[in-house]
Amino acid sequence: MKNILILLFLVFSLSACATNPPNGPIYDPWENTNRKIYRFNTALDNAVLKPVAKSYRYVVPDFIEKGIGNFFSNLSDVNVFVNDILQGKFLQAASDGGRVLVNTFAGVGGLFDVGTPLGLEKHYENFGQTFGVWGMGEGPYVMLPLFGPSNMRATAGRITESVTTSPTRFIEDNATRNAFQATDIVSRRARLLNAGNVLDNALDPYLLVRDFWVQQHRQATLDSDERIVPGSAKTEPVDSDELDELDELDELDELDELDELDELDKLEENETPT
Repeated sequence: MKNILILLFLVFSLSACATNPPNGPIYDPWENTNRKIYRFNTALDNAVLKPVAKSYRYVVPDFIEKGIGNFFSNLSDVNVFVNDILQGKFLQAASDGGRVLVNTFAGVGGLFDVGTPLGLEKHYENFGQTFGVWGMGEGPYVMLPLFGPSNMRATAGRITESVTTSPTRFIEDNATRNAFQATDIVSRRARLLNAGNVLDNALDPYLLVRDFWVQQHRQATLDSDERIVPGSAKTEPVDSDELDELDELDELDELDELDELDELDKLEENETPT
């Protein structure tokens, strides 16, 4: 009930805000606090999550890691299907619903991605995007503890998902629910090990993450074929982006499939040991 009340407050607050222009400047009134939270998240990741993810990648065979990734990706497709309908994308909803059914039954509970070879493309939709399609303003940018970059609209979307389509809400046993969530988090973080190299070399990692996240969020909400540049009148072709390695940092993509694991493994072999 508490989450629902918070959600309603956020939704009604956002509904009164004007929607930012696609290329409008990023509204970051809490930058000082956001930077502190970003440093906290980074320190926690370096101390705990990153080492665990590296051990996970080292210990777990690729085919098992890929199966685990496929399993959680299949669960996320249920949320995608719901948001397809809410956004009026009925043909895409039919494709995504079919993908869930095929991967669940023919893919042994989602461990195997049977849908993609059949032409059922993986899509990425969430409640934050849906609220944007409905005309709600994105609100201030916010760096969430543990969860990372967001804005008020996307945060309302997170809460909506947590009380509606999140699979963990149906798990009553606390130990089982915690194990389920931990496995999902470690699996996702393992897929981002190489993407972190871009941030390590950035002059201001906070600004890089912020600008990229807002860019991707706006583009996904608008289904734009052009690369939106916040604070600029320019747009760029999507395939011209020089930060492709950061695509996997975008939670809107729900982290790409593990089809690239072998290639990433080769890249990691060339990394300087830490």
